[in-house]
Parts: sequence; C-alpha cells; structure tokens
Amino acid sequence: MKLSLNLENIGRLPIAVKTPVIREGDDLIQIVIDSILKAVGEFHDGAIICITEAVAAIAQGNFVTPEDIQKAISEKYPGESEILLLFPIQSRNRFMNIPKAIAEMPQIDKIYVALTYPTDEVGNRLVSDEAISDVGINPYEDILTAKKFYEKFGKPCHPFTQKDYIHEFNAACCGKAKVVLGNSVHGILKKCGFCKNVLVCTIREDKRRLHKSEVEKIKAVTNVFDLSDILSEPSINSGYSPEYGLYGSNMMADGKLKLMPRACHTLVTDLKNRILEEYGKRVDVMIFGDGAFKDPVGGIWELADPNTTLAATSGLAGTPKEVKLKYIVSKYPDKNQEELLDILNNEKSKYKVNGESSLGTTPRRKTDLVASLADLATGSGDQQTPVVYILGYK
Repeated sequence: MKLSLNLENIGRLPIAVKTPVIREGDDLIQIVIDSILKAVGEFHDGAIICITEAVAAIAQGNFVTPEDIQKAISEKYPGESEILLLFPIQSRNRFMNIPKAIAEMPQIDKIYVALTYPTDEVGNRLVSDEAISDVGINPYEDILTAKKFYEKFGKPCHPFTQKDYIHEFNAACCGKAKVVLGNSVHGILKKCGFCKNVLVCTIREDKRRLHKSEVEKIKAVTNVFDLSDILSEPSINSGYSPEYGLYGSNMMADGKLKLMPRACHTLVTDLKNRILEEYGKRVDVMIFGDGAFKDPVGGIWELADPNTTLAATSGLAGTPKEVKLKYIVSKYPDKNQEELLDILNNEKSKYKVNGESSLGTTPRRKTDLVASLADLATGSGDQQTPVVYILGYK
C-alpha cells in the first residue's frame, strides 16, 4: 500500500528508516541515501536526516578491547596498585566492562567504586527518598560502606533490570572492589584513605568539571583524569575518541566496547552536500546520541551519552520559534480561522523569548529537541532503523 501525504497539512513527521545491517567498513553515506530513497521515494527541502552515533562508529570500526583499556590506564596511572572510580552510572551495557578490564590488570590490587545515592547521575535508583528519610540519613553528607548501606536499606533492586548494582560492581571488579556510597567528593576521598589515583566518571560536562576540580584541590591526590582522557588519542592498534574518550561507550561482543564516532562534522557536511549536488535538495543532517527523555515510572534519564548531538549542520543551530496557540485563542476568541492564522504568523515574525505569546514555551536548543524526537522514533537496535527522516520541522 502506497502512503500519500499532503505536506502542507502535516506537522513534524519523523520516519524511522530501515537500513541494511551496518558493518565495519560500510559506506554509511551511500547506505543512508539509498535507504531513505527506498523508504520515502525522494528528498525534500527542509527535511532533517538523523543518524544514530552507533552506526557511525560501527562503520568506522571505532572499537576498543579490554587490553586497549588496560594499556591506556597503565599510561595514565603508571605502576599504581589502586584506583578510585568516582561516580560511575549503574549500567552493565555502558560501564561494567571498564572496571572489569581494570580489575584484570595484575598490578591493580584495589578498586574503590564511589556510587552516588539515592540515584546515580541519570536517575537509576538505589534507594527511595522515603527510606532515606525514615532512617535519618543525609545523602549529601553521610558516606556509607556497602555493608552499612545493606544494613540500613537492604539490597537494592533496579526497577527494570532487577539487579543489585552494588553487587554488580563487586562482581565486575573480581573481588578487588571496595564500594562506598555518597555525594561529597571530599567525604568519598576521606573514606577511601585519600586514594591518590582518581578516574572521574561523571558524564555531564558541567558536573564533570566540578567533580574533577574538587578532586584536584585535595593535595593527597596526584593522578586525576576523567573518562574523556582515556583512549582519546590516535592509535594504530585501537579505536579512540578525541572528544569523549570512553564516555558514551557501549558493550559489544567479546568484551569490546564501541566508542563514540569520530569526524562527525565531516560526515554530516558531506551527506548534506551530496544530497544538494545530486538531488538538488537542501536538508539538514545530525549525528545523535541519547535524547533527553525521562522515564516517568523509573525516573531514569536516557542521557548516558555526553551529548544528545555529536554534530549537526548549520540549519539546526539555535532555538525554535514557537508561539503558544492557547494564548492566541484566548486573547482573540472572536476571530475566524483566517484571522487567527494571520495573527499567529505576525506573532512568529516578531517572536521574542520573553514575549507574552511565547509564555510556557521553554527555550531549548533545536538539536536537543530533534535528537530526542529521533531517539524515540528509532527505537531499540533490533528495530533496524538507525536513520530517522523528519519532515515539517520548522
């Protein structure tokens, strides 16, 4: 059945585009072009093409092995026998292969793992706010050992995976872990005997800078890096990510991790230019990671990637111009449809963020909005839709 669309009468329309299974060495630009033409039939001026960071990295072969991680850790912390992993998220897919690789290094005897509570950075919950209140614990001051946490709250159970992530970190570290829980950087370091080797694992850039700065103020700590410093430099034998290092990495087969893709700006620009040259259409292109979606039940943010958008062409810069229709309707109740549309267009033309007609439209970056829309549209990896073609986004 052929679907007929009147583009003048639809708003934002994300179309999740099926592609072949993308492998290392594949021509991603050609695959994207062919897949969109097969799904939609043509390109349109003003359309947005969104590509998941995962397939961009896979096509590049941007992978690392446990041995690559171990070599990088040895270079940053030469000859050291213990290390503190500060504020990692509770994710088997996103993080557990990192402490596992470190634990398999013969020279490492102890791995301190400092978890935040009641939730991690992206909202994975270890304990309820009510339980904390009931026992009189202050998570911003009180530093707990794993044993003390279990005594106070029992074993945590993740709402979706059903995992006890304190146990998961202990298991990943092969018996070398000492898990502590808290939110005070100084308190954590004190509890860990002022371990001098710290790897900051905080994802969001502002918090990461803060935590790294707080660690650097502690004189006993001599080696401070964050995940963006690990595997960030070119290497003949392994993948690397100049901007993100191990941030945004994802578990693959045989202990490998997929890193964030490189040269994303070149990729989006080349695709945009090729479509203009070969098909005469002006589109925008982005490489996206996690969108900014928060699960309303589990309270988990889908924000394990350091950015929603790794690269985007210039048409996606800035914030969208939006006017609240409810404001227009309530202010001009006696106007007909044609008159209301004229008023609406006039308000858009003089749009100001602090104008009355924009009240309730929180200014957001267009890239974050588009990436979130694309992330929801593309679904899980097994949907085989790593490309999203968006029409009507103005």
